[in-house]
Amino acid sequence: MSPALLNQVWKLVDTIPHHQLLGLSDSALVDWLSQRLAERQELTHDELETVKAYIQSRLTLIRDMAVAS
Repeated sequence: MSPALLNQVWKLVDTIPHHQLLGLSDSALVDWLSQRLAERQELTHDELETVKAYIQSRLTLIRDMAVAS
């Protein structure tokens, strides 16, 4: 994943209300975040799949950040 795309993922996570991050199931959160990112910039199928896998691997961190805020 490119550094720019990685940066966009975390910017998106930072802008979402924490209750929303905590209220979704894991799969719904991955889908929701990846869809929002795809709306912000054009992604190839491979990039979208990479983003989904990355978000899935970081769900614990994303949820921990939401709880801590």
